[in-house]
Amino acid sequence: MTAPAAIDIAALKRRSPLAVVVESSGVGLNGRPGNRVRQGICPFHEETEGSFTVYADSQRWYCFGCGLGGDVLDFIQRVDRVDLPEAIRRLDSGAWQASAAPVEPAATQPAAAHRDPQLLTAAMRFYSSRLRRSPEAQRYLASRGIDLSAWERLGLGFAPGQGLRPFLRELGFTDDRLDSSGLFTERGERFRGMIVVPELIAGRVHWLAGRAIAPEARLRFQALPGPKPVLGLGRLPRPSEWIVVTEGLFDWLTLASWGLPAVAALGTQGLDKVAHALQGQPRVLIAFDSDEAGDAAATRLREQLGPHRSRVVHLPDGVSDVADLGAHPDVRDVFLHLLRRAATAR
Repeated sequence: MTAPAAIDIAALKRRSPLAVVVESSGVGLNGRPGNRVRQGICPFHEETEGSFTVYADSQRWYCFGCGLGGDVLDFIQRVDRVDLPEAIRRLDSGAWQASAAPVEPAATQPAAAHRDPQLLTAAMRFYSSRLRRSPEAQRYLASRGIDLSAWERLGLGFAPGQGLRPFLRELGFTDDRLDSSGLFTERGERFRGMIVVPELIAGRVHWLAGRAIAPEARLRFQALPGPKPVLGLGRLPRPSEWIVVTEGLFDWLTLASWGLPAVAALGTQGLDKVAHALQGQPRVLIAFDSDEAGDAAATRLREQLGPHRSRVVHLPDGVSDVADLGAHPDVRDVFLHLLRRAATAR
């Protein structure tokens, strides 16, 4: 069944601000109506952290907990459990209302971990202050091509492995809240000895990952438990003619430190969630690791995004991943040339 031909869908969407429809459904959004990014509790899965995000400039929504996203019509279809023609009819008639029955979480969606943006933002203040006091951590970042201005701009930190709990207690956070934050394990602080990278949304920290600076460290990478985000999505300039999707944490840091519009898939699994998150991006350049797994994942992601708006960018010879470029400025220009050529290809 197709949409009625007489209805101008683009005009209908312009007349129906997404945030207004979302709030009419009973989903409360934080911030003022004019804010570019607003968040609330997702109506499509059980959560308490407020992962459901509405972007005013693109008029799209995305949930960092369950990975669903779309435009105003996608929202109506899901929340009212109707098909596209019916969603169009309801929006056009002005009679759209949320279903009286509560929306049950989809069985196929992973349960969201409890996240505490207020606590995580405070923890990141601690990590950032410790990075400023750690020459060793600063030397490590410099060796990866990330200088002072970049790590300050990206809000990076360092976890020395002690002092975080007393710092947060002094700010008034209870032990129950600290224990449920994911910042602590039975061995102590989760990110001890690591560079800590935050996922920022509207200035608040919603997720953290870390990378050990000691080469002998048994655990090289750590992240908070629960669903991973598409790292960097909340920092993208809008509008952006093109963006780069990388595979790993330091791949993203490398490109973000250069000021490029980039996100990280954080692995080669869950690419359908990545593709959902990038709906509406006009051109996506995929720069995954130059190994068999990276090549296969890049091909899958391009198929999901659609070949008309995505390109696979192959790394220069001798470079295993984007993060290697930070320490090899001689091949950085080669990679940037490949990016520009892919971004302007027709």
